[in-house]
Amino acid sequence: MNVSSLKKSLRPLSLVDSIHATLLEAIVSGQLPHGSDLNSVTLAKQLEVSRTPLREALRLLERDGLVHQEGNHKARVAKFSADDIREIYEVRLQLEAAAAERAAKRIAPNVLAELRAVADELSRRNRDVDWCEKAIAYDLRFHEAIATASGNNRLRNEIRRYRLLVRSFCVLTGRRPALQQALSEHIVILDALETRRPAAARNAMAAHITARLEEVLKQVTDAA
Repeated sequence: MNVSSLKKSLRPLSLVDSIHATLLEAIVSGQLPHGSDLNSVTLAKQLEVSRTPLREALRLLERDGLVHQEGNHKARVAKFSADDIREIYEVRLQLEAAAAERAAKRIAPNVLAELRAVADELSRRNRDVDWCEKAIAYDLRFHEAIATASGNNRLRNEIRRYRLLVRSFCVLTGRRPALQQALSEHIVILDALETRRPAAARNAMAAHITARLEEVLKQVTDAA
């Protein structure tokens, strides 16, 4: 996979962070598919950077669980088995269900209003050409809002870390029917948050994560 076209997206962060962000986006967008080789010599040439910051960026991706190092100059985008996927979603379920339960007591009315307004708009305009892109953006915003509203920074950070792994499955599950079902599940969670019912919010989030796991496993099986 040639990522030289991504060089323009390098942002004015530290060089290591910029390389990390660029490769991360390539992985979660599917431009660098699961199992792809990441040769540090080749990547350094494509991104026009030295190998030292590149190797550090690859180590950060390895920490995130998105890359496996296979030698001094070679790494590979993580390839997840069905058991790996189940484990990731099981941890995500525990984290995000707890966050939803806490958020039901803490989430600000204006945040709820914004989430509801976008959900209503997506429901009304579900035939728009760019609807899938908007639905994916809403999914990211929705889960981040709940993680933040949990009031626990460590919990929020762990949720973010596991959602990095989940984002790499978006290519598989980004079809309109799956996104429409996910939106329906978001609305059930939102109903529980708006009515300040912690147990209901927890259960609705758990059901949502379980349904998304089943969808990912189905797509992985169909692609095999």
